[in-house]
Amino acid sequence: MSNPHPHSAPDLALAPILIRIERNLARLRDSENLAYEFALSLNDDNSFYHTAVERAQRVRRSAVRDVDLHGWSVEPTPDNYGLAVTHGEYTVAVMFGRRLTDYVIDGPQSADNSAAAPSASTTT
Repeated sequence: MSNPHPHSAPDLALAPILIRIERNLARLRDSENLAYEFALSLNDDNSFYHTAVERAQRVRRSAVRDVDLHGWSVEPTPDNYGLAVTHGEYTVAVMFGRRLTDYVIDGPQSADNSAAAPSASTTT
């Protein structure tokens, strides 16, 4: 493995890129209405996305919206549980989280159910 220190402008841009992607994913995770949030940010409709691969690409498009990638590429991970941010030999994974993973794997109804379900940390 090569020296982990930044060697180029794209290397120096990685932290701000990851922060912006994470902020966009957090906005989706925290949305009360995921379908509305996607429609608003991407100007599209749930009916365009029939498979997990298509839904993962939809999450990717929303996550990189208004992010200057400085030569980094962003694609869904092979398991569709997150995004792989890659430049040259380096790859960093940014995970979707439960709600977005449920949306990608099982569709919009599953994401709505996971948003409404109480978390495991909630006490009664």
